[in-house]
Amino acid sequence: MPALATAVPLQLSTSVTVREAKPDDAEAMLRMVQALAEYQGIRQRVSVTADDFRRDGFGPERKFEALIADRKGQPVGLALFQTFYESWEGATALQITDLFVDEAVRGTGVGFRLVREVGRVAKNRGCASLQLNVVHANPSRASFDRIGFVHQDDLLHYRLDAQGLRELAEIDR
Repeated sequence: MPALATAVPLQLSTSVTVREAKPDDAEAMLRMVQALAEYQGIRQRVSVTADDFRRDGFGPERKFEALIADRKGQPVGLALFQTFYESWEGATALQITDLFVDEAVRGTGVGFRLVREVGRVAKNRGCASLQLNVVHANPSRASFDRIGFVHQDDLLHYRLDAQGLRELAEIDR
């Protein structure tokens, strides 16, 4: 595994702070998730609303957690993550489901800092691992390799959308 020091960008942005997301961040979270989907060419798949984020991330039954990277009081980065159970490890793990950094601060270490903070959360909770999915075209893939993430060649990511889920539930076999 590469030394973590090689993963640290030469200039970490000191004007950016990372903090837990708050309900007031829901609009900014929505903007960043939409921008991430736009970047990936799948903007039409985003149907979440700011109200959904407030309900699901800050209500009594939290479905996710999020960290926000702030620069001068403005959100410029997002790491949205959730806990799952690794049955082969017999332990919990965290998965980063969305990682976004505004174009204006890309390359300054903001993404690294967000991932590092989620990693610290995972370590403090005794998690077995930290996982994330990256689209093939993402130029940041090399950064994840340098941090020490290992691409799982033996795994393929599959997704059943809402329509497919409805059809599956109605199969009578």
